[in-house]
Amino acid sequence: MPVTAVVGAQWGDEGKGRIVDYLGQRADLVVRFQGGDNAGHTVINDYGKFALHLVPSGIFNPATRCLIGAGTVVNFDTLLAEMATLHQAGVDVSNLWIDRRAHVILPFHRQLDGAEEDARKDGWEVGTTKRGIGPAYADKASRQGIRVGDVLDPARLRTRLEMLVPPKNRELAFYGIAEVTVDALMTLCAGWRDAVGTRVVDGLPLVRDAVRSGHRVLLEGQLGVMRDLDWGIYPFTTSSSPTAGGGCVGAGVPPRAIDEVLGIVKAYSTSVGGGPFPTELFDEVGEKLRRIGEEYGATTGRPRRCGWFDGVAIGYAGWLNGFTGIAVTKLDVLDHFDALKLCTGYRMGDQVLDYVPDTAIQEQVEPIYETWAGWRTDTSRARSWDDLPDAAKRYVTRIGELAGVPVRFVSVGPERDQIIVL
Repeated sequence: MPVTAVVGAQWGDEGKGRIVDYLGQRADLVVRFQGGDNAGHTVINDYGKFALHLVPSGIFNPATRCLIGAGTVVNFDTLLAEMATLHQAGVDVSNLWIDRRAHVILPFHRQLDGAEEDARKDGWEVGTTKRGIGPAYADKASRQGIRVGDVLDPARLRTRLEMLVPPKNRELAFYGIAEVTVDALMTLCAGWRDAVGTRVVDGLPLVRDAVRSGHRVLLEGQLGVMRDLDWGIYPFTTSSSPTAGGGCVGAGVPPRAIDEVLGIVKAYSTSVGGGPFPTELFDEVGEKLRRIGEEYGATTGRPRRCGWFDGVAIGYAGWLNGFTGIAVTKLDVLDHFDALKLCTGYRMGDQVLDYVPDTAIQEQVEPIYETWAGWRTDTSRARSWDDLPDAAKRYVTRIGELAGVPVRFVSVGPERDQIIVL
């Protein structure tokens, strides 16, 4: 801090919400900078257990302003339900704001998302959550999307919808889905306007003034670099950039203003959705990781694909994001293994790759492993580096070497205090 980007260093589901919740206890502003309600950031603290889909994970500090940034796509129904759940748990949501430049997910976006996924050929399924994220970003890129600020202006909104609805109805008809009407969408948006209109702001002055004043600002990403639209396993990706560079764009922060980039990485690897996953385990070891780690999607409940730690991917993530440090999460899951493996390279024929290649090449590689001794000791009560067994220290240190940056935090459980600060 003062400006720290917190980003996923793997395929997503690394525990970013847990780290942002911890750091948010001394943050002045937390900005969720991309994505939508297709991913859940799980947070466990004194208020209970939450899977935050849109609300920034700094919401549990009443002194922290939380902004859903311009780079996001917003499902207002999900947001309202999430706010209600937080309110019922006693969480103050009065400091939650929405950037008027963010884009709106409309009902037909979700319908088209599901229809497009179902129409893909076997083996080419993206693994979308069918929440409408991709179609909403597609409309944004084609300059026909509806922005949050449009919802506040009925006349402007109607004009925008009158241009958008006819081509969308043609798409819906192609998939045999009932058409939508401008009037029905106007009514829906009017309800959203009444419910959250006072929370809509221009995020630029808010972010700019916080940065200029030296306030502690967190940029919270969703998913991880391996799902990045440009640098991930395309086309099995999300539709935005969850990198630190995406944080600059989605939050409205110049690159030179970011002081730290904290990469969040599990002590092993998991992935939800399609595409290559070189260290994936299809045996009882992979099932054991899933069972002990409770590796099921916070949004969909889908079982996550599990595998050994991929050191090639972390080096790739470190370069693309410019990590200044990493946080290693879920180390305690590995307490139950006699031996562990770390991938240090990809074998492609007679070549050894030390970077993540394009998707078509990545589908053909074989991981090269180092084997490390397990520790068979409960680490969940560790609160300092010295509390960890020597084998665990060596394993974490090796992860830092593969990342090329210091390990700043080690998480040994889901609770807020189950964290080691190095």
